[in-house]
Amino acid sequence: MAAQTQKAIFVREVGEPLVSGERPIPKPPKGYILVKVLSAMLLPHDTYGRDWGLLIEERLPYVPSANIGGVVEKLGDGVTSFSIGDEIFGQGDPMYPTPDSAGLQEYAILDADAVARVPEGVAMDDAVTFPVNATTSFEALFHPENGFGFPAPLPKDQKSSSHEANIDLQAQTIVIIGGGSSVGRLGIQFARLASIGRIITVASIRNEAELRTLGATHVVDRHDTQDSIAKKIHGIVPCDYITHVYDCVSWDPSLSLLIVSRTKESTILTLHPFDLGITQEQGLEKCQVRHLFGQNQFLRPMLKPFWENLPQWIEEGTLVTRRHRVIEGLDLVKIESALDDYRDGSAVLQAVVHPWGKPWLF
Repeated sequence: MAAQTQKAIFVREVGEPLVSGERPIPKPPKGYILVKVLSAMLLPHDTYGRDWGLLIEERLPYVPSANIGGVVEKLGDGVTSFSIGDEIFGQGDPMYPTPDSAGLQEYAILDADAVARVPEGVAMDDAVTFPVNATTSFEALFHPENGFGFPAPLPKDQKSSSHEANIDLQAQTIVIIGGGSSVGRLGIQFARLASIGRIITVASIRNEAELRTLGATHVVDRHDTQDSIAKKIHGIVPCDYITHVYDCVSWDPSLSLLIVSRTKESTILTLHPFDLGITQEQGLEKCQVRHLFGQNQFLRPMLKPFWENLPQWIEEGTLVTRRHRVIEGLDLVKIESALDDYRDGSAVLQAVVHPWGKPWLF
């Protein structure tokens, strides 16, 4: 690695187009690894960062993409779980003070606790579709403070004592709004992995067969009116027993508030910020609304066991990926177009970028 600088794609001004440029190749600090980035996936929060400054406005210029795959180039002090040359995938950190832990560049640093080897027989481009979305849905379902706190499907020696060992998961119900989204699909799959009895999702009815294959027990058409959606869900499970609602897509909390219990302690988890006081305004004093960020630091203390088990879940097909398209090289026009696709909330064929172009394995 003779060069001291690298090619990168930047958000220089919020609301303005991305720009190409160069920046220094980072050195991995203690507990981190330096990765030659061979694959990086674009996600909706990359669009929100470019257009609204989400997470990055105070640290411009910044580099998008937190789903990263590549080859280990250097080890920071204290890293013993990986070797130079390992093919890995992991989650970058959009909250890192500099763009060193981002994907749309040739090299990046990753927290060694938030990295795994690419599983045997799995393409790196497929593995790189998981990090942010899988972290988010795992946190939603299993984190004892940030999420619902269902017992996590981990080996016994990795389970937290805070989990309720005697909970009857078959008797539990979860409603996932936006089950056809990437993060929603993983929510369904984690719910199935945890043996939750009723997994109700609001999604396009044309995806019903696929979502049932992933683990959904009921699919309610998202194109119905909100009143009709709520009525259908309450026909499956009475309103008083809907206490766990995971909304993966909405910017408006009205559907979640129609669905959730009026009488029991309940939780709405959302990926988009709602007014956290809105439940009191709606007379839902027993309902909590929490906004999930789906980043490494918010998954602790479950971060390391999650990353230790994620490759196995992928390899054995317990978690499956969506189709995606590939952008060869740091092609500014194609990357901009891929980010634009997230603007209207319609179904998107997500894009994986190969920063080194094709062929990218060498």
